[in-house]
Amino acid sequence: MKSFIETYQRIIIRLVVIIGVFLALFLLVAVCTEIKSFKYVGSGLPASDTIIVSGHGEVDKAPDTAKFSFTIQDEEKDTASAQAVVSKKVDQVKSDLIAAGIDTQYITTDSYNSYPDYQPGPQRAQTLKGYMVSQNVNISVKDLSKTETVAGIFGKDGVTSISGPNLGFEDPHEVSNEARAIAITDAQNQAQILAKSLGVSLVRIVSFNDNGGNGGPIPVFKAMSATDVLAAPTPSIPTGVQNVTSDVSITYEIR
Repeated sequence: MKSFIETYQRIIIRLVVIIGVFLALFLLVAVCTEIKSFKYVGSGLPASDTIIVSGHGEVDKAPDTAKFSFTIQDEEKDTASAQAVVSKKVDQVKSDLIAAGIDTQYITTDSYNSYPDYQPGPQRAQTLKGYMVSQNVNISVKDLSKTETVAGIFGKDGVTSISGPNLGFEDPHEVSNEARAIAITDAQNQAQILAKSLGVSLVRIVSFNDNGGNGGPIPVFKAMSATDVLAAPTPSIPTGVQNVTSDVSITYEIR
């Protein structure tokens, strides 16, 4: 009579082979996963031999947005009268801006304040002068050809408290990312050159540092006084281009 092993010998051998194949595949996948993990910045074992390279990127780009802000304020004997005066002036400016092609969604009130105004009197007494109301409005001009027209509207409507235009970008991160990509490419090229000069190979990136450069676009700011806005209905406001920079450093493991 055959023993159990003799009876099922072929089946046992096949099972052992199948289990062995599965174990080999499992170990292969584990090794591949571990090797792949070394591709990520800062992953894996600590690097003993490294080099550090720097990269610089610059982008010269014309701004696509001009931002203004203006304040209308008035003081009257009562709050309602001051509110009426301020609202009338703001509505006039808003109406002229819309007529010039500025979308209403880009004309927004930033703040609205109302408070009593006192003047000092004898023996620290205070006398009520009236009630002050002020409204601050922000405008974003997407069509830069209208920038000078907007400034002229302020002069025509007698607005004297104005800031702007601040020339910049609707999405400053997009421009900064563009400059950073150039900086990274520059650093990678420097790493290849340095590795070749040293006779070593680049293994992986150990660390990355974004030094920030100028931190993004630098807006062009022009504060306009009462004399500026009243002197000419359409003041000259060149837009030019803005220089955006980025600086990065990359640490490579070498062997």
